[in-house]
Amino acid sequence: MNAAEYFDHWDKVRRDLLRAVAVLEDEDLDFRPAERYDRTLGDILRHIINLEQGWIHYVVRRELDEWPPDNHDRLTTVSAIEAEITRTQGDTEAYLATIPMEDFNRIIQVPGDGTPKLGWILWHVIEQQIHHRGELFLCLSLLGKDRPKTDRPG
Repeated sequence: MNAAEYFDHWDKVRRDLLRAVAVLEDEDLDFRPAERYDRTLGDILRHIINLEQGWIHYVVRRELDEWPPDNHDRLTTVSAIEAEITRTQGDTEAYLATIPMEDFNRIIQVPGDGTPKLGWILWHVIEQQIHHRGELFLCLSLLGKDRPKTDRPG
């Protein structure tokens, strides 16, 4: 069994994330759920992308020279964000298919900060995506938009 098979539910998380993004309009990206909340809806989506690129493609794979920028100036439309989510997810899915479960206990040196196991990093990324997807769904509700259904496996 490899990581893609082990985390086979991750594609449902991603599917529902993209379904939620599909109902957004560009002006929704500036929505802030509360005055004191530190992120706009667009910031939440850029953060989802950033954490996957950072943890998987910088820390684990070492494909990037540094933690990626948040791309606040580049990812300013729903279509740009959707394309970057899709591209990043494709890169991650291809990588997961190459990781045998035996590698989950492999220690990964985080540049300048710690040595977690690969399995912890993978779980951390998926739990963060689920958490921030929840923020996105709350924002959809506050905007009066329908949220995708997530309680069905299909």
